[in-house]
Order: sequence, then C-alpha cells, then structure tokens
Amino acid sequence: GVLWLIANLNVTNLLLARSTARQREIAMRGALGASRGRVVQQLMVEGLTFSGAAAVLGTALAVGSVKLLARELSQTLPLPVPSRPDLWILAILLILTFFSALTSSAWPAILAARAPIEAALRQGGAQSGTGRHDHRLREALVTVEIAMALLLLVACRMLLRTIYSLRQVQLGYRTDHLIVASLSIPSFRFAAQNMTVTLYEPLLQRVQHMHGVRSAGLMSEVPLSNIAPMNLGLRINGTVFSSFFKAVSPDIRQVFGLKLAAGRFFDTEDTSASEPVMVVNQAFARIHSPDRNNPSAILGTNSIGLRKNFPTRIVGILEDERQANMAEPSKPEIDICITQITPDSKFYDRIEGVEMDLAVRTERPPTEMIPELREILRQASPELQNAPITTMDQIVEDSYGGKRLAAHLLEIFGGAALLLCVAGLYGLLAYIVTQRTHEFGVRIALGAQRGNLLWLVMRQAAGMLSLGAAVGLGLALALGQLVRKYIYGVSANDGWILAGTTALLLASGLIAAFLPAHQAANANTMEALRAE
Repeated sequence: GVLWLIANLNVTNLLLARSTARQREIAMRGALGASRGRVVQQLMVEGLTFSGAAAVLGTALAVGSVKLLARELSQTLPLPVPSRPDLWILAILLILTFFSALTSSAWPAILAARAPIEAALRQGGAQSGTGRHDHRLREALVTVEIAMALLLLVACRMLLRTIYSLRQVQLGYRTDHLIVASLSIPSFRFAAQNMTVTLYEPLLQRVQHMHGVRSAGLMSEVPLSNIAPMNLGLRINGTVFSSFFKAVSPDIRQVFGLKLAAGRFFDTEDTSASEPVMVVNQAFARIHSPDRNNPSAILGTNSIGLRKNFPTRIVGILEDERQANMAEPSKPEIDICITQITPDSKFYDRIEGVEMDLAVRTERPPTEMIPELREILRQASPELQNAPITTMDQIVEDSYGGKRLAAHLLEIFGGAALLLCVAGLYGLLAYIVTQRTHEFGVRIALGAQRGNLLWLVMRQAAGMLSLGAAVGLGLALALGQLVRKYIYGVSANDGWILAGTTALLLASGLIAAFLPAHQAANANTMEALRAE
C-alpha cells in the first residue's frame, strides 16, 4: 500500500508538471472554443493511456516474478503455491490501477482546465502559470514520497537485522549432517500392539545399521518443526502444572548433541520393566525445583503421570534449547523415554499413535542416504514410504518463515520506493531548472557565480529531503511500536538503523539532485537569456 501510494504521488507530480508546461496549449484550446470538460477529458484520456501501457508491462513483470519466486514461496508458505498469478488477483489489481490512474489524472487535469485563459495567452512562454503555489504543491508531493520511502526502508532494515540476529542464536543442538523423516503413524495397523516393540525398535535397528549412519533416534517432535508443541499435565510436590512434552529414544541425545546440565540422560536400562524416569530442561528446573537457588535440587523429585499409581522420577536436566520458535527463549519441557511408554500409559495414544520424527546423523550426503532410508521405511510399513524427509539445516532455515519472506519482499519494495523517490525528485528539479532557464541566464548576466546556481538548486533539494526525512522518521518511530512483536535482536527505535537509512536516502536524493543542479550551473548564458 505504501509503495502504491508513492507511485501514485509520483505519477500525479509528473502529470502536474506536464499540464503546467502545456498551459499555453490548453489556453489556446479554450480560446478556440474547447470547454473545460473537454480539456479535462483529453488530459485524463492521456493519463489513462499511459497507465494502461504500464499495466500491461506490470502484468508481464508480475507473471515473470511469480515464476521466479514460486520455489521460495512454496518453501515458506504452508500451502501450495501456483507458478502463475491468480487471474482474480490480477483483475482486482488492474481495477485498482484504473482507479488510481483516474485519481492521478483527474487532479492535474482539473487544475489545468481551471487556469485563466487570458493570463496564459498574454504572458506566452514556458513559464506561464507556474506560480509559487504550483511549485509548493509539487514539492509537497515529493516530500511525502520521501517520507514514505524512508518508512519502507526502515522496515526493510529492521527485518533484515532480525534475520541476522536470529542466525546468531545459539540453538542448543547440532543441525549439521542430520536427516529428519516425519512419520505419520498408521495406528490402525498396530491396534492392540505395543508400537515401541512392533515398529520403533525394529525400525531404529535397521536405520542404525545403514552404511554411513553415525546414530539415529526418535523424537515425537524435532525442534523448530511446524507441529504444535504437545503439553503434558503433571503434579510435582502437590502442584499441578502443564509443560511441553516430548517422547524420545535414548540415542536422541547423541544425534542432536544435546548437553546435560546435571544428572543423566536415558539409556538402555530404561525399559518398560524399570522404574519410570523423566528428563527436564533448565527452564523447568528453575521454576519447579524445591530449592529455587539450586535448580539441580529437582533431581530425584517424583511426579505422577507416566504410569498409573507409579511415580516418575526426574533423573536429568538438559541445557535449554530453542524449541518451537527461534525468537523465543526455552520454555519448561519434559522428556520421556519411548521404551518406557506402554499401551497402559495414559498418554500412549497421543504420542505413539499420531506422529513421530526419525532423526539420522550421517557421514554421507543426504542425497545418497534418502533413497535407502525410504526403502527401510517402506519395509517397516508401506504407508511410511512417502514420508516427508528433509535436513535439520533446512528445518532451521524454514523456521525463519514469514520473517525471511517479508524481508525479501521489503528489499524489493524498499528498493522500488527509493528508485521512485529519487526519480520523482530528479523529475521535479529537472522540470524546475527547465522552467527557470531564463532566470538563471539573468542571474549569470548580473554577476552570479555558477556555484551560486548549483547551491540554489541543491538547497531546494536539501529542503525537500530534510522535511521528508523528518516526517518519515516520525512515521518510522510509530511503525516501530506496531512491528515490535515481529522483530528480534533489534530495538523498535534502533538509532543506527534510523540514522543509516536516513543517510542512504539523503545521499541518494542529493546525487539525483546534482544532475539538474549541474545543468543549471552550466547553462549557456546567451541561450538562457534568449529562452522564452
């Protein structure tokens, strides 16, 4: 919407300049009998013709852009992405283009048609009708463009900084050389059976014997996956609470390189016949430890939950890790050993009968391992043959999700806004220089230095840029409060981002302004004096 507004302002400004430059022609048409309505109609038809040509070009660019971005979008959005734009969306955008063109054309056309005919004919020259009010109006439009462009550029920098900050986050586990298969368990095939014994243990044994496999393990939900975290209700020290819950195999610590803060992790001794145990993370221990000053005091504490009438003892504390969201700190989590989950466990159906992730740490490239892994999954259960398989690195990359897509889109929008802003500023100053050619010739003839003329134009540009930047900074500060929950690792009013973005905009604007200013300073005096 902001970019659309900038484009509309730019078009309006250009059409205002165009109608002002043609005021003598418009006055002549009026003197020959053309009505104001006829003049407005002519100017609007011209504007709509230009917009129609731009709409055709824009449609072609849209089709090409969607084809280029289809793969990126399909990896980011949780829905199928077509390789060409939707016809309804294109139709709506074309209708919006028509109304925008109508609005941008109508204002300059009405102003031009209402200009006095007699004054334009009597003055006769390129400067006819270009009063201070017209210049102020066009300067105001360019100032608004500058403010809107700064707003988009600040938003872009914030999201890019967010992506950078997220990439520096310590996850608490390794992601390299790690393949993850998401298994949708065909529970109907294993009804009235212990899936740990029937499916999981044989599957792990086959995977662990694959060539190039260092370790393999099962986890009900790998970190940063799109699956909603499962909550478990337990009672410790008489207090009932809810916490994230995962079922894992003993080898999962080696697969992910998880670090223990205290106690031990699950091992082969933890079976359905042994004492029920659980492992918690540091976030859990800090909250529920009997001694708040010593989280490790939670070791050995019993809770009720794994088996009926059997307490479950806490035997280990894992260091905190990024769980469902990379931008959020660790939340309390409980891990249960899969080998201790039996059909008589009260949450057996919620864990083993729904989904499970198979994580495999390999020495060989994933492209070589995945076909062999699919065959093993097929042997375990034909329904698992087409299970989604990816790498942990890709899961982490996908977890950036909307932030990464928004940052890429804002790069495009911010760049386009900066280009439109610079083009609008250049177009206005070039028009002003052309209109004031005679004035500049007189100034030079009266002794003005060419540097004075250069400064005259640059000062006008600096005024528009400064005012636009001030308005844009105010809007950016307000924007920071709105997007606070979407950014990470950067302040909503980060001074470096605001200063750097403003400097970029001012530098780009001054470079654009230098060309017309240089043209004014190097104008031929005799030609300038002879100019109408």
